[in-house]
Amino acid sequence: MLTGVGLSNFRARMLLRGFVRIRISRGSCERFLNLCKSRHIVLWDVIFVKDGYEASLSLRDFYRLRPLARKCHTRVRICQKYGFPFFLYRYRKRRAFALGICCSGIFIFLLSCFIWNIRVEGNHVLTKNTVLSYLESHSVGYGNWKYGIDCKQLAKQLRSDFPTLTWVSVRLSGTTLELSVKENPNPGAGEAATEKNAQTTVDPPTDLISKVDGTVISMITRKGTPLVSVGAEVTAGQPLVSGRMEITDDSGAVVRYEYCQADADIYIQTQIPYRDRFSMIYQAPFYTGHRRYAGYLTILGHSFGIGLPRSPYGEYDIETTEYPCEIKKDFFLPLDFHLVTAREYRTETRIRTETEARELAEQHLEKFLTEKEEKGVQISEKNVRIEMSLTSCKTSGVITALVPATDRSDTPILELDQEGMTQ
Repeated sequence: MLTGVGLSNFRARMLLRGFVRIRISRGSCERFLNLCKSRHIVLWDVIFVKDGYEASLSLRDFYRLRPLARKCHTRVRICQKYGFPFFLYRYRKRRAFALGICCSGIFIFLLSCFIWNIRVEGNHVLTKNTVLSYLESHSVGYGNWKYGIDCKQLAKQLRSDFPTLTWVSVRLSGTTLELSVKENPNPGAGEAATEKNAQTTVDPPTDLISKVDGTVISMITRKGTPLVSVGAEVTAGQPLVSGRMEITDDSGAVVRYEYCQADADIYIQTQIPYRDRFSMIYQAPFYTGHRRYAGYLTILGHSFGIGLPRSPYGEYDIETTEYPCEIKKDFFLPLDFHLVTAREYRTETRIRTETEARELAEQHLEKFLTEKEEKGVQISEKNVRIEMSLTSCKTSGVITALVPATDRSDTPILELDQEGMTQ
């Protein structure tokens, strides 16, 4: 007899082979059970009933019970039948049903040969829509034959056509095409460096100039002639590093000029003014809790279903939830159910509290600082003040920051006469 933790797993395996539930009565039931054990006939879910016992056993072992029942003078009766063999026997005359099951299996197998889901991971600058459009232009997309896709070649093409991608992995899993990418944290840096090296001899000479008023905090010159030093006060548009270098002789006289594109790391400390203002009175939606639902199916790109009325409410939001048909992980079918929810709301006039206004003002400030930092500006100090009235909230002040000098201007070309004098 089989009892314990492995019983449920054993029963699941027996469903495929078929098993029966029997009732044992009359005669010597206990001796019958002992004989089953000695003959290695597996019984499970054995329970005591009023006139005997009930147990489950496989279909193959059931046919071995007759000589044991005769020896013990017991009666064995089938109470229930389970499993795939009995299912086939029950529906043996329903040919259309069997044909439908076979056709469904063939249909699912054929659908599994196409791509019905594309997953893109690791992208930040490059949007998913851009990747999908690129794949579609190369005949790789929803509904395409998956066995005709060369994953290695596709990954190579993506790296070639998108220089911002440093690593690309393309993999097929079920009906899902998985693209894992890694992007250059400084897009265009490698390309800019390549162009810079390739155009060194043809690019016109330029000076590095300041784009803000402030004080030079740090300066490392790689190419060109520095015109200012650390601690110098500069104004917007003032040249900092010249693209013209003087070549002198032993006496210190200028014999010629050499030109280049000035290159240096210069940070200027400056004061950035900050102003922000918004109203304390605003319009906000109040949801009433009333909702209306609709749904539709999408099969092979075609939608079928009943939509919402043209105007279910006076003011409402539409929310659509997609439920893809996923048989198992990464095995999708071209069948999606979309649940559309319309939520009614009323627009109300509200007044922000002091806490809400302060939080909103801080959010605006953080957004402003984040935009500056994305441009290479280093924030060193914030000195702002938030003032509130009954109708508005105003934030003002200055932000001390280190701004990199990246602006350029053309270097004036000078010529020397035969006596070494500048013309």
